[in-house]
Amino acid sequence: MSKQKAQGFTLLEVLIALGIVSVISILSWQGLQEVLRSAGRVTAVDEQVQTVTAVFSQLEKDLAALELTLDGPTPEGDLIEVTGNGLLIQFTQRNTSEPAYRERVEWVLDGATLLRIARRPSNPDQASISEPIATRGMQVRLLREPGGWSSPVVFGNHVVQERTDLELQGPALQLNTGTPTAQPPAGDDGENPGTPGTTTGQTLQSLVRAVEISLTQPNNQVVTRVFLTGGVY
Repeated sequence: MSKQKAQGFTLLEVLIALGIVSVISILSWQGLQEVLRSAGRVTAVDEQVQTVTAVFSQLEKDLAALELTLDGPTPEGDLIEVTGNGLLIQFTQRNTSEPAYRERVEWVLDGATLLRIARRPSNPDQASISEPIATRGMQVRLLREPGGWSSPVVFGNHVVQERTDLELQGPALQLNTGTPTAQPPAGDDGENPGTPGTTTGQTLQSLVRAVEISLTQPNNQVVTRVFLTGGVY
């Protein structure tokens, strides 16, 4: 009776099998890393979209709270202007559980972060400052009527984009303020013709009808939005 030889794997076969398993493991690990990187990019983009949406939502509330009128801006009234470090908005805050109060809001680009600083005139030293929002740059333009779009004011490292000037529909506003003066009556020689009471020398003012704000995100993508200002006119 002959003995059967025990069958097994040779060293070469074992090495080949280990090589195949190693290659499969490396490919699987690289695929997993790419999936994780893609998930991280999607999460980062989603966070940026949420942040920009929140910023624009708050800006829309601030600008909608304005009650600009044809009487022209006054230091005590509602106003909006571009300052040396951002956008200044002054209005009466009514969308809170507290009684209505005056609020002075500044949107400031501090280095690579955007801040919303709110103060009450009754206590200007006590400011409410938002959480820093990562922003590389900001650009602000105002649409005045009459006058049209102002020149863009850039803050920080803003990526300049080609822009299109939007026009508001409806009749144009004519905002005249100042102390009227009466023209002198016509002389006997016929010079200086005119009617007593005719006003001249009025200062022509303009009303801010809309605001264009562009933000450059940390990934250098630019998001632009146009907001209408609040008021009855």
